[in-house]
Amino acid sequence: MNIICHESPFIDSVYYVPVEAYPEKQDFHFIGAPSIHEHIILNNDCAIITFDVGGKVYECHGHIVCGKFTHAPKIKITFKNKGEKLTVIRLTSCGLYQLTDMPVASIVDRIVSGSFLDIDLSPDTLAETCIQHIDAILSTETANSSYILTQEIIRYVNANFAHLPTNATKAVAMKFGISESSLRRYFKKYLGINLSTYIITVKRKKMIQALYEDNYDSLSVRENGYYDQSHFLNDFKRLYGVPLKQYFNEMQAIKKRAPDLMRFIYHCNIQSNV
Repeated sequence: MNIICHESPFIDSVYYVPVEAYPEKQDFHFIGAPSIHEHIILNNDCAIITFDVGGKVYECHGHIVCGKFTHAPKIKITFKNKGEKLTVIRLTSCGLYQLTDMPVASIVDRIVSGSFLDIDLSPDTLAETCIQHIDAILSTETANSSYILTQEIIRYVNANFAHLPTNATKAVAMKFGISESSLRRYFKKYLGINLSTYIITVKRKKMIQALYEDNYDSLSVRENGYYDQSHFLNDFKRLYGVPLKQYFNEMQAIKKRAPDLMRFIYHCNIQSNV
């Protein structure tokens, strides 16, 4: 197993891609699941990683690739160096945004100006060293009361997202005894998205997990906050641009080819620390 779960409240899990298992210079295509998590990929000249997000294509060659999505990106990986190791670090919800201050759905193959992420990205740097450094940087937030409160709110929303009222911002703010403006400010600061977008993304993520685990039915649709299957199917087609049946067939094919990688991408059976 190449998936490692972390005890850290900031790093959710790490996947070490078995590069030797994939042919060099053979493209590996898949559609990523919508995620409120963020990812740092330690590439180390191992592959060319291409993201298509909303029709914009980002081709990344650098040692580090940072990405966060509220829409599912189309991803292509071309492995070019079996002698190196490709490492994917999944942060928890309040992660990459504060490291790079990047807008949602942007991809870069370098750390942007103004970031305080300071990692030696030379080829000799061990992935474990980078992971420890990232964790140390994020740990500076633990004493921040607004950060701690935001983590509590996220845990509450994750447990109750399917039953929150239409005006979730008002209800959640009242639950935690803060103003709606404070709630919006905290989500903007630590996640870069508002609460409504977060809830929608969680619903989509849960439904994609149900598909991955072959648990999709009318009951799972309702349990994950959709009124009925028709509403989910329309939302799915709008998000992915392909019918559900086509997506499911492609998912099953890639599951057979790269089961660990797909399990990691879809975050199945891995409990988040958030």
